[in-house]
Amino acid sequence: MKNKVKKNHRWYYYIVLVLLIPVVSGYTSPPVLELTCPGLQVSVTSQSASSASFSWNPVSGASKYVVFYHREGDNYTSSEIYTTSTAISFSGLSSGTYDFHFATVCGSEISSFIIIEDLVL
Repeated sequence: MKNKVKKNHRWYYYIVLVLLIPVVSGYTSPPVLELTCPGLQVSVTSQSASSASFSWNPVSGASKYVVFYHREGDNYTSSEIYTTSTAISFSGLSSGTYDFHFATVCGSEISSFIIIEDLVL
């Protein structure tokens, strides 16, 4: 005795509909936004057991810079600091391993973050 398997092709129609609806309705993918706000080149200018200082060259078009740090041992992340200066110092830091994050702000746009990783204090 043979078992007959009834083939249900209805799911093909659903796939076609899902793929065609965006085309028929005129939906297109959103444009890819290119960042025009350049990033920073950051240098560590000094470091001690409880402090770290950084500097960078001014960036053309930057209105300010944003900086914050993350301490790995207790997973602490500082508040973001916005500055127009091209240098920043952090003092009173407890010993541990830190990641410092820096970005340029150009009007309403922000650059990709540059990270100084695994700085041990």
